[in-house]
Amino acid sequence: MYTMGLDAAFLGLYLPARLLALVGLVLMFYQFVLASRVGLLQRWFKRASLLKTHRSLGKAAYLLVLIHGVAMLAFDLVATGEIYLFTEKTLGLIGLILLTFGVLAAWFFKPLKLSLKQWRTIHLVTYVVFPMVIVHALALGTTVNSVPLVRALFIAMLLGYVLLLLHRLYLVVTRRRAA
Repeated sequence: MYTMGLDAAFLGLYLPARLLALVGLVLMFYQFVLASRVGLLQRWFKRASLLKTHRSLGKAAYLLVLIHGVAMLAFDLVATGEIYLFTEKTLGLIGLILLTFGVLAAWFFKPLKLSLKQWRTIHLVTYVVFPMVIVHALALGTTVNSVPLVRALFIAMLLGYVLLLLHRLYLVVTRRRAA
Protein backbone atom coordinates (compact mmCIF):
# COMPACT_ATOMS: atom_id res chain seq x y z
CA MET A 1 0.00 0.00 0.00
CA TYR A 2 1.34 3.40 -0.97
CA THR A 3 1.84 6.13 1.55
CA MET A 4 1.36 9.81 0.82
CA GLY A 5 5.14 10.29 0.49
CA LEU A 6 5.45 7.40 -1.94
CA ASP A 7 2.52 8.65 -4.02
CA ALA A 8 4.17 12.07 -4.24
CA ALA A 9 7.52 10.50 -5.16
CA PHE A 10 5.82 8.38 -7.82
CA LEU A 11 4.12 11.41 -9.35
CA GLY A 12 6.97 13.86 -8.80
CA LEU A 13 10.00 11.66 -9.53
CA TYR A 14 9.18 8.36 -11.20
CA LEU A 15 6.68 9.41 -13.87
CA PRO A 16 8.59 12.55 -14.99
CA ALA A 17 11.84 10.54 -15.02
CA ARG A 18 10.29 8.04 -17.44
CA LEU A 19 9.27 10.82 -19.81
CA LEU A 20 12.69 12.49 -19.59
CA ALA A 21 14.41 9.23 -20.52
CA LEU A 22 12.16 8.64 -23.52
CA VAL A 23 12.62 12.15 -24.89
CA GLY A 24 16.34 12.18 -24.05
CA LEU A 25 17.00 8.96 -25.96
CA VAL A 26 15.09 10.15 -29.01
CA LEU A 27 17.12 13.39 -28.96
CA MET A 28 20.34 11.37 -28.66
CA PHE A 29 19.35 9.38 -31.74
CA TYR A 30 18.65 12.57 -33.71
CA GLN A 31 21.99 13.90 -32.54
CA PHE A 32 23.74 10.89 -34.08
CA VAL A 33 21.77 11.32 -37.30
CA LEU A 34 22.85 14.95 -37.61
CA ALA A 35 26.54 14.13 -37.12
CA SER A 36 26.53 11.03 -39.34
CA ARG A 37 27.46 12.82 -42.59
CA VAL A 38 24.54 11.34 -44.47
CA GLY A 39 24.69 12.73 -48.01
CA LEU A 40 21.00 13.63 -48.20
CA LEU A 41 21.17 15.76 -45.04
CA GLN A 42 24.37 17.43 -46.18
CA ARG A 43 22.75 18.35 -49.49
CA TRP A 44 19.81 19.98 -47.73
CA PHE A 45 21.64 21.66 -44.83
CA LYS A 46 25.03 23.26 -44.32
CA ARG A 47 27.47 21.20 -42.26
CA ALA A 48 27.84 24.05 -39.74
CA SER A 49 24.07 24.15 -39.24
CA LEU A 50 23.93 20.38 -38.71
CA LEU A 51 26.73 20.52 -36.13
CA LYS A 52 25.15 23.47 -34.31
CA THR A 53 21.88 21.55 -34.01
CA HIS A 54 23.84 18.41 -33.04
CA ARG A 55 25.41 20.33 -30.14
CA SER A 56 22.09 21.81 -29.02
CA LEU A 57 20.36 18.43 -29.10
CA GLY A 58 23.30 16.94 -27.22
CA LYS A 59 22.98 19.46 -24.40
CA ALA A 60 19.24 18.93 -24.12
CA ALA A 61 19.50 15.12 -24.32
CA TYR A 62 22.26 15.02 -21.71
CA LEU A 63 20.32 17.17 -19.26
CA LEU A 64 17.20 15.04 -19.72
CA VAL A 65 18.97 11.72 -19.15
CA LEU A 66 20.98 13.15 -16.25
CA ILE A 67 17.80 14.32 -14.53
CA HIS A 68 16.22 10.93 -15.34
CA GLY A 69 19.06 9.09 -13.61
CA VAL A 70 19.06 11.33 -10.55
CA ALA A 71 15.25 11.19 -10.25
CA MET A 72 15.14 7.40 -10.55
CA LEU A 73 17.83 6.99 -7.89
CA ALA A 74 15.97 9.45 -5.66
CA PHE A 75 12.76 7.48 -6.18
CA ASP A 76 14.56 4.28 -5.13
CA LEU A 77 15.68 6.01 -1.94
CA VAL A 78 12.18 7.25 -1.15
CA ALA A 79 10.46 3.98 -2.05
CA THR A 80 12.85 1.51 -0.43
CA GLY A 81 15.35 3.52 1.59
CA GLU A 82 18.24 2.29 -0.53
CA ILE A 83 19.50 2.04 -4.09
CA TYR A 84 19.55 -1.42 -5.58
CA LEU A 85 22.14 -1.92 -8.29
CA PHE A 86 21.64 -4.77 -10.69
CA THR A 87 22.97 -5.35 -14.19
CA GLU A 88 20.42 -3.36 -16.17
CA LYS A 89 20.48 -0.37 -13.82
CA THR A 90 24.28 -0.47 -13.58
CA LEU A 91 24.43 -0.45 -17.38
CA GLY A 92 22.41 2.78 -17.37
CA LEU A 93 24.65 4.34 -14.73
CA ILE A 94 27.82 3.38 -16.61
CA GLY A 95 26.29 4.86 -19.76
CA LEU A 96 25.52 8.08 -17.91
CA ILE A 97 29.07 8.31 -16.55
CA LEU A 98 30.62 7.71 -19.98
CA LEU A 99 28.24 10.23 -21.52
CA THR A 100 29.26 12.74 -18.86
CA PHE A 101 32.92 12.40 -19.91
CA GLY A 102 31.96 13.03 -23.53
CA VAL A 103 29.79 16.00 -22.63
CA LEU A 104 32.46 17.56 -20.40
CA ALA A 105 35.02 17.19 -23.19
CA ALA A 106 32.64 18.83 -25.66
CA TRP A 107 31.53 21.64 -23.36
CA PHE A 108 34.98 22.42 -21.99
CA PHE A 109 37.09 21.61 -25.05
CA LYS A 110 38.86 25.00 -25.03
CA PRO A 111 39.29 25.53 -21.26
CA LEU A 112 40.66 21.99 -20.89
CA LYS A 113 43.03 22.72 -23.80
CA LEU A 114 42.28 19.37 -25.38
CA SER A 115 43.91 18.56 -28.68
CA LEU A 116 41.58 17.55 -31.49
CA LYS A 117 42.90 13.99 -31.18
CA GLN A 118 42.17 13.91 -27.43
CA TRP A 119 38.67 15.32 -27.98
CA ARG A 120 37.95 12.75 -30.71
CA THR A 121 39.15 9.89 -28.52
CA ILE A 122 36.89 10.98 -25.65
CA HIS A 123 34.02 11.65 -28.07
CA LEU A 124 34.36 8.13 -29.54
CA VAL A 125 33.50 6.73 -26.11
CA THR A 126 30.00 8.14 -26.54
CA TYR A 127 29.47 5.77 -29.47
CA VAL A 128 29.13 2.86 -27.02
CA VAL A 129 26.71 4.80 -24.80
CA PHE A 130 23.70 4.80 -27.11
CA PRO A 131 23.45 1.00 -27.50
CA MET A 132 24.11 0.60 -23.77
CA VAL A 133 21.23 2.85 -22.80
CA ILE A 134 18.92 1.32 -25.40
CA VAL A 135 19.61 -2.11 -23.84
CA HIS A 136 19.04 -0.50 -20.41
CA ALA A 137 15.71 0.90 -21.63
CA LEU A 138 14.61 -2.36 -23.26
CA ALA A 139 15.44 -4.27 -20.08
CA LEU A 140 14.00 -1.85 -17.49
CA GLY A 141 11.81 0.66 -19.26
CA THR A 142 8.24 0.48 -18.07
CA THR A 143 6.87 2.42 -21.04
CA VAL A 144 9.18 0.68 -23.52
CA ASN A 145 7.97 -2.70 -22.29
CA SER A 146 4.29 -1.85 -21.92
CA VAL A 147 3.69 0.13 -25.12
CA PRO A 148 4.55 -1.96 -28.21
CA LEU A 149 4.88 1.10 -30.46
CA VAL A 150 7.48 2.65 -28.13
CA ARG A 151 9.38 -0.63 -28.02
CA ALA A 152 9.31 -0.76 -31.83
CA LEU A 153 10.60 2.83 -31.95
CA PHE A 154 13.52 1.96 -29.66
CA ILE A 155 14.41 -1.12 -31.70
CA ALA A 156 14.17 0.96 -34.90
CA MET A 157 16.45 3.61 -33.36
CA LEU A 158 18.98 0.92 -32.42
CA LEU A 159 18.91 -0.51 -35.95
CA GLY A 160 19.15 3.00 -37.40
CA TYR A 161 22.08 3.71 -35.11
CA VAL A 162 23.89 0.57 -36.31
CA LEU A 163 23.31 1.62 -39.94
CA LEU A 164 24.63 5.13 -39.20
CA LEU A 165 27.66 3.67 -37.48
CA LEU A 166 28.36 1.39 -40.46
CA HIS A 167 27.98 4.40 -42.76
CA ARG A 168 30.51 6.39 -40.69
CA LEU A 169 32.95 3.46 -40.71
CA TYR A 170 32.55 3.18 -44.48
CA LEU A 171 33.38 6.89 -44.86
CA VAL A 172 36.48 6.53 -42.68
CA VAL A 173 37.73 3.49 -44.60
CA THR A 174 37.13 5.02 -48.03
CA ARG A 175 38.84 8.27 -47.01
CA ARG A 176 41.91 6.40 -45.77
CA ARG A 177 42.12 4.41 -48.98
CA ALA A 178 41.85 7.58 -51.05
CA ALA A 179 44.65 9.28 -49.09
